[in-house]
Amino acid sequence: MSRFLLLMRGDQTSFLAMSPAEKKKVIGDHIQFSKELEAKKIILDGDGCSESTVLLEKKGNCIKAKKNLFSGTDGQVSGFYVIEAKNREDAVKIAKECPALAHGETVEVIKLGH
Repeated sequence: MSRFLLLMRGDQTSFLAMSPAEKKKVIGDHIQFSKELEAKKIILDGDGCSESTVLLEKKGNCIKAKKNLFSGTDGQVSGFYVIEAKNREDAVKIAKECPALAHGETVEVIKLGH
């Protein structure tokens, strides 16, 4: 079994503008998905991400910090799951069930390790 990162990306502006009931449904969908992964014993970790970020970049001897660089864009990271799967094809099959896709976000499947 290999480990894969399911990296969810999407503009969080729409989530932040949702009513409490709508947010509860989105979070509930993710809780249900997590439970399904737990039942299959293939989830290792997962969580949502804050909309506030800091990107560090080194240029020469200087490290610069850029705050909220991807905020309000489709490139904004909204959350992640770390799963185990036999191969990339199985990981993609699992990722296709991620509720982020139903809420207009993308899911990137990344094999962990070298």
